[in-house]
Amino acid sequence: MRKILFQPQFKSVMNTHTRDILQFLVQNSVNFNILCDMKKASFSPQLPEHITSTFNEITLFVLAGYTFESIELHEGCMSFEAGFGSENIGSFVSIEYEGIVQILLHDNDLLREIPLFTNVSHPCFYNFSEEELQEIESIQREGLEQSNLAFALNPENGRFFKK
Repeated sequence: MRKILFQPQFKSVMNTHTRDILQFLVQNSVNFNILCDMKKASFSPQLPEHITSTFNEITLFVLAGYTFESIELHEGCMSFEAGFGSENIGSFVSIEYEGIVQILLHDNDLLREIPLFTNVSHPCFYNFSEEELQEIESIQREGLEQSNLAFALNPENGRFFKK
């Protein structure tokens, strides 16, 4: 399972899929929520400590109204503008696609959130020990090295290297 879920190529597929789903929702004007890994999020301008200290490691963002209208999809991340805290402090939020853990839709009939997409390659779904996380990182590095080696050994790819 780990060799698939945490392989760089599979993570790339998941990131592309994440972006494609977000693009579909934005193009069809469908409001949604996202659960995000805050280690993959940034704010501009930075938010004050009394606000960031309230964020959990995995935090829910509701993308509706002006926040929804401000969504931009970039090569490696999505961004949007949102207001935070009782002061409604505005900040641009950027979240890497690999940091999007789930995309949820609100079901008005059931009055709850329905997961539309789950990033199964995100480590938060697995209770890994520190040793296991190091092993996963090793598998990722090994996969990347093998991919680079395969690329370099193909004589057709010689044109991409400086001589």
